[in-house]
Amino acid sequence: MGKRRMWILGAILAGLLGAVVQTQAGERHFLFNYETDVLGGGIRELETYTTYQFGRDRFFSGLLENVEMEMGLGDGIQTSLYLNFEQVMEDDGTGNIGNSLLFDGISNEWVFSLSDRESGLGFGLILEPEFKPDELELETKIILDRKIGDMVYTLNLTAEPEYHWIDDTSAFTFTPSVGIAYFLTGHLSFGLEAQDVNFYEGGASDSILSAGPVLSYAGSNWWTTLTVLPQIADLANGGLNLTDSEKWQVKLGTSFTL
Repeated sequence: MGKRRMWILGAILAGLLGAVVQTQAGERHFLFNYETDVLGGGIRELETYTTYQFGRDRFFSGLLENVEMEMGLGDGIQTSLYLNFEQVMEDDGTGNIGNSLLFDGISNEWVFSLSDRESGLGFGLILEPEFKPDELELETKIILDRKIGDMVYTLNLTAEPEYHWIDDTSAFTFTPSVGIAYFLTGHLSFGLEAQDVNFYEGGASDSILSAGPVLSYAGSNWWTTLTVLPQIADLANGGLNLTDSEKWQVKLGTSFTL
């Protein structure tokens, strides 16, 4: 493992441990899945999400950073504004390692919690337009979840059309995902989450199935969650897709109430 990769992984672990000194928020027990819980009216949170991606046929190291300001509006509604950044280092096929740092656009997320998972089946809806320098995306997500005793279950169905105005092309992504977590204590949960990212563009398609463990801890007005999500298979083409998808994703989320 190279020094740069060790440094990035060390930073992620340091963030996970360091978050416990911050001053329970609307915690997330999964990072690749959403739940129907929303913030109460007037409550605000600052959240950060860091995703490290690596493991392709040629050298690849990607770091995604999302900074979110989130606010509860009451009546089961919350909204948030994301700033998105991306840094990628990769082999261009000739042995040269390129390095790019990009501002990857602004997202405005709206979450509607339509039924309570404590007394029955939770049902929610997310609408999230994202504006990038070269494209427009509209993510729509349906959430079903249930909390039974010390267990929480969630199912997400996500559709994301995108339009690239520079070259007048479009693409579409459909992602079903699931999560299950067990509360070891009132603050600590451990579970598994999985997703199947189905990407369609210009007649070509991929279906990248990934699954891995998730660990979450929440304090009085903060939380932090870590997911390790390895690729299992490309269901559309067989085997692993390590050409334009990575073998590993490590994602850390942290939040504290303002």
